[in-house]
Formats: sequence, structure tokens, C-alpha cells
Amino acid sequence: MKFEKVLKKATFLDPLKGFEEGGRECEVRTDPLTGRNSRILFFPLRELPEPDYEYLKKKDPGFCPFCPENIPKITPKFNPALFRSERYRVGEAICFPNAFPYDENGAVTVMTEKHFVPVDELTDIIIKDAISCCIEFLADVSSGQPEAVYQSINWNYLPDAGSSILHPHLQITASSIPTNYYSDVVKNIAVKGSDLFFRLVSEEQRLNERFLSKEEYFSWMLAFAPEGVFDVMAVSHNYFEPRDLAGARLDELVSGICRSIKFIRSKRIISYNMSLFFLLGNTHFIPHMRLCPRTTVPPLDTCEINYMKMLHNEPMSTMKPETVAGEFRRYWI
Repeated sequence: MKFEKVLKKATFLDPLKGFEEGGRECEVRTDPLTGRNSRILFFPLRELPEPDYEYLKKKDPGFCPFCPENIPKITPKFNPALFRSERYRVGEAICFPNAFPYDENGAVTVMTEKHFVPVDELTDIIIKDAISCCIEFLADVSSGQPEAVYQSINWNYLPDAGSSILHPHLQITASSIPTNYYSDVVKNIAVKGSDLFFRLVSEEQRLNERFLSKEEYFSWMLAFAPEGVFDVMAVSHNYFEPRDLAGARLDELVSGICRSIKFIRSKRIISYNMSLFFLLGNTHFIPHMRLCPRTTVPPLDTCEINYMKMLHNEPMSTMKPETVAGEFRRYWI
């Protein structure tokens, strides 16, 4: 497998050098899974301030439909003609239909009864029970709607990552129509070969530039062409379906997620997006996770997504994945 990148340089008369000739370099990298480009920008980023949880709490409207006293009265129930349960429960986690779904099968899993959970307090058991609850819902979808093969478990943690409610929750989709991400990966598999995922992991491990660890069930790495500030990937060693995400396999995944969150927090970042991707019946599409931190840029709290990502569909980062991986390895041990 070849990791494709092109070094670009803009030249100009630099006022910081008395208007002598200078410039800036950037890299255009191609994601080996999707075939899409992302850009690595080589300029310094302002140091991020310590996150202000109190500011978040002040913006909270107060009423929360996901708090335990409100869920029975306000949130929807699954249709018993289609699902085994009106709501699914594992530990404190509870799954119910998304009142504003993105597709025919949309659900929300509230992760814990506690309304606000700082990133440092997201424990293995909170995340494990929440994912297990999602899996129960997806198992019923698969039984009754075999055409809904594009299944994902997704997490927007805190408003910078797109969450409209502070109460921690996951969102689940199961559809017969692929998102653009699924379409791009499936097309790339058709072009580059059915062993695309295995070659990716093998080459990342051989190069050891972005590779974090090969565990029993997953290999962990920083994405060569990140979808955000940086992009943590976990790629399964084989195909499996959501119902098989249990026991030691789930424990390992959750442990890696918690290590990733801890590392993100060390960067003074507390928001992130996570997606866990499944494509049922396609053994060439290997289940995998991508987790990207989200932040704003001081002093104006500028969103890191601008026209390049929004309209040109090219994410940008000022953090080189190889550098991030070197720092992350200390947290992985």
C-alpha cells in the first residue's frame, strides 16, 4: 500500500523577514480508505486555554429530556410491532427512538443518569453499557429489516462537537442507503482490492510512524489523512457484526476509547466526534472506529471547520499525525 502525499509551497514576500522571499508549506494527503484528500498545515496553533466547564453549565437551558425523571414522559418508544422492547436498558444506559432521526432507523442511547459528566469522569463502564445498549437495538433492526445494512454508532460529545444537549448520549443509525463515507470506502475497496483494510493495518504497523498498538481484536493508529484536528482509528482484525461486539472484544475497544479521550484531554480539548462503522454482509468492509477531537480556536472561539471542509470536503489539521502518534504512545502504555 502506498501512502500518497504531495508537498505544496506558497511563496511570498514575508513581512516577518523584512519582505524577503519566504513562504509556507502544506501537505495534501490522500486517505487510503476513502480516497479523499486532507491537508496538513505547517503553522503554529495558539495554545488552547483550559476548558471552562462552568461556562458550559451556564449556557445549559436547565430542562433536559434525557434526565431519568423525564425520559418516561417525553421520549418516544419503539413500536412493539417492530421491536422487542419499547426502550432498551443496560445498566444506566437507555435507548429509545430519536425524535428527529436522520433515517428510518434512528435511535438515541442516553449513557448515564447523570446530567453532566466531565470528560475526565467518562468511565469504562459508562461507555461499555452505552455501546451494549446500542447493540441490542441494532440486533432487532437486523432481524426485522435485513436491508438496513449500513449501521453505525456515533457520539457527539459536548456542543463543540455538535451536541445540542449536555447529557451524554450516543446516536445510532441503520439504513439501506449508505452515507458518503460508506460509499467512498466501498468504491475504494472495488478499485484497490478486497484486502484494503488488512493492507492498511499491515503497512501502518511496518512503518510504525502513526501506529499505536496491535491488540487482540483491534489495531490502533493515527490516520494518515485525518478527518479533523487528528484522527484516532481502531481497525478490527476481522469482519464481525454488531451483535458480536461483546465480552473481551468490547472491553478492548472501550479501553482504547478511554485512552484516546485521556490523550485528547491532555491537549486541553474536551469535545470529540466518534463513529463506529459496520456494513452487514460485506466481509471486505471491516468494522472500524474513527474518533476526532473538536475544538475552537482562540481568541474568537473560531470553529476549526471552514469552507475547505464544509464546501470542498477537505479537512485540515495543523497537527502532523506522526507527531501526534509519538505523543499518544505515552498514554497507550
